[in-house]
Amino acid sequence: MWSFWVPLRWNGYRFSEESNTKFKEIQSCFLIIFLSYAIRKNMKKESFSEGVLFMLLSATGLALTGLLGKFGLNYMDLTALVFWRYLISFLLCILFMCSFGLFNEGFRVRDVKMHILRAFFVLTSQYCYYFYLDKNTLLNALVLLNTGPLFIPVIERVILKQRVGVSTWVSLAISFVGVLFVLQPDADLFIKMSWIGLLSGVAQGASQIVFGINSKTERSDLGVLYLFLFCVFFSFIPYLFWGRMEVPREINSSLMIYWLLAGLGVASILNQLFRAMAYQHATPSKLSSFMYVSVLLAGLWDWFFFKNIPNTFSIIGAVLVVIGGLSKIYLRSYILSRKKHSGK
Repeated sequence: MWSFWVPLRWNGYRFSEESNTKFKEIQSCFLIIFLSYAIRKNMKKESFSEGVLFMLLSATGLALTGLLGKFGLNYMDLTALVFWRYLISFLLCILFMCSFGLFNEGFRVRDVKMHILRAFFVLTSQYCYYFYLDKNTLLNALVLLNTGPLFIPVIERVILKQRVGVSTWVSLAISFVGVLFVLQPDADLFIKMSWIGLLSGVAQGASQIVFGINSKTERSDLGVLYLFLFCVFFSFIPYLFWGRMEVPREINSSLMIYWLLAGLGVASILNQLFRAMAYQHATPSKLSSFMYVSVLLAGLWDWFFFKNIPNTFSIIGAVLVVIGGLSKIYLRSYILSRKKHSGK
């Protein structure tokens, strides 16, 4: 299966066999997670715990897009990376849906405008995210991208008039403190570059709101297909004028680029599909705090692949992020049990 595997490289440096083995394991996980979607694709019964599971899988896919994108930016510019990422995602999504007969159920959607709006927010988020990632660490980039969940309750409250529960606010507050510990902000955090990174989080939050609305009435697989379609269409314009991609003549290096782009495509599908499945079980404000798990993975991969060892503050922040996600489950169960007993 891995006969075409090529060694992992970064700026001409060849990683150890142990690092390459770990990278293979990441790729092999794609297939396992991918097939699990086919098994659960028609599940509609709401379950908060299953929504949490799917959100954690989505967070893993999100972290993988950052890791692979960090490597990919060594060979191509921002516009090329975004365009090829979504083109490959779109083609793989078609192949996946054909393989499992999903097109037999039709491919019409109810509101095309909502899918275009979602694609706009997603592309805005991704351009800002990868621009910041090219200049900074994977950990800091994902931290700023994951400020998106902090804006979701506000957007839902102001625009959708939805009530945001106490457990959600507590969970988000704890997770945000953990994010600050991980990021360890100083004066440099608030330079122009960081505002661009923060904009990726704002756009990410807005896209999740639209995503959550669509997931209640649309099939998750079609939602992902149309997202990739519109992202390919809109990202082709800047790529046409400014795109740059350097494919080395060495066969190993060129194959490495193709592996990175294929991995980005698969990770993008996993991220979007599992998030859509999660939103079939609960609203974005109830599940968004679990996306902070991607920050933990970014910290681990920063250390493993780029030798950026987390300090004490980063470890404390990682623990707080986990506590924030777990507190959501505990507080929600506690509040529901109190209401149940008070209603008797």
